[in-house]
Amino acid sequence: MSSAAPAGHHAGEEPPPPSTTRSTMSTCTMGTVEGHHRFAIRGYSRLRALLAAGEYVRSAAFTVGGYDWAVVFYPRGATHADRDHAAVYVQLLTDRAAAAATFDLRFVRADSGRPLSVHPPLAAPRTFSTVLRSSSAAMYGVKVEAIQALQANYVRRDRLTIDCAVRVVGKPRVSAAAPLTAADVPPPDLAAHLGRLLDLKSHADVTFDVRGVQFAAHRVVLAMRSAVFAAELFGPMRNNAGGAIKVGDMQPAVFKVLLGFIYTDTLAAMDDLDADEDDRRELARHLLVAADRYDMGRLKLICADMLARSLTAQTVASTLALADRHGCRGLREACVEFVIAMGMNDEVVISRHPDQLSCISLFKYFFYQIGSLLKIH
Repeated sequence: MSSAAPAGHHAGEEPPPPSTTRSTMSTCTMGTVEGHHRFAIRGYSRLRALLAAGEYVRSAAFTVGGYDWAVVFYPRGATHADRDHAAVYVQLLTDRAAAAATFDLRFVRADSGRPLSVHPPLAAPRTFSTVLRSSSAAMYGVKVEAIQALQANYVRRDRLTIDCAVRVVGKPRVSAAAPLTAADVPPPDLAAHLGRLLDLKSHADVTFDVRGVQFAAHRVVLAMRSAVFAAELFGPMRNNAGGAIKVGDMQPAVFKVLLGFIYTDTLAAMDDLDADEDDRRELARHLLVAADRYDMGRLKLICADMLARSLTAQTVASTLALADRHGCRGLREACVEFVIAMGMNDEVVISRHPDQLSCISLFKYFFYQIGSLLKIH
């Protein structure tokens, strides 16, 4: 007599496989895009006399995060009640759009050339909208200092300069579902390992002497990062006598930061020096020279960008000369644009640093760029 089939399946069928659990995960990220715009107002006193309260002047449109924006300045306030105070706004220009963004509005000081924020940092993004044409949500801004204080602190040679930074918050991006692993894979840490190799001096095979300070390093790492080091350490003219290689015309602090960048591709060593803003600017100048000397293009561009972002009325002439000597076109153009925005004519700049601006080619470049920007040539 045949036995009964087990419960759950028919006779002659295979039993079901054991149950399994499949875990997946997805990630939501919020990206941001930041852009900057400088709005220079020439003839500030005439503009203030011409416009009444509630009337404004608007900058050219600039694009950040796929949206068009503008800076709006009210010399005599946005309303009649605020006519004794200027006002400055950020406006969304893109038609029938909505964007979440934060902003930072700054006036450039007349004495130092440094931008100073005119409002506290925003705690949360603002929602700009042009969906309704009559909506006031397209603009956000602040009432700033009394007109007299604005004139005294920020107007130079009848020119006022406004810096605007806009940070657009992108739409949430959700990744595709992926298997949930038991442990997250850590980020790449090659730079950290190379940094420890430099700090611990493990297996170092070359020593540099910079004004009496010794630096141990690894020939293959230096050669990998710099064609100049490769030629000095492995080329026909390499030093076969042994002993430390002397490095002239460089400060030890600069060489330390240079080595740190070679090993880690960062300027973390600069932060370790605990330098103030002026010292960091001076270090960036020397580091740019070192980057040019050792043919390290990325470091050279980073230093040029640092100097362009920290220009002042006192440093623009020497920075312009530095940019010319080392072929930094972008930095040269930033210096010229800064001079125009600050209302400093070429005679003033050259008279401050005649020894540094004596190169005829630099004169020609400077005069041509001034004429080009003013559209008078």
